[in-house]
Amino acid sequence: MTTASMLNSLYHCGFCAQVSAFVDAWKERMRNRDGARQLEAMSDHALKDIGLTRGDIPAVRRGELTHHYRGHV
Repeated sequence: MTTASMLNSLYHCGFCAQVSAFVDAWKERMRNRDGARQLEAMSDHALKDIGLTRGDIPAVRRGELTHHYRGHV
């Protein structure tokens, strides 16, 4: 393998890593958005049952509560 081809493959690996990170972040935002929509459709009583209020939904959308409430959202 020549030095040029090694450098070329390293560049592509870095580019692929950046694209992959972007796609992963986008998927996480979509999961948060979808989870927030599901929460918005729930009644206040159902939200209370899982320990949330309507005021918590924006934090879910921003991704601040995703890991703690992942099983419920």
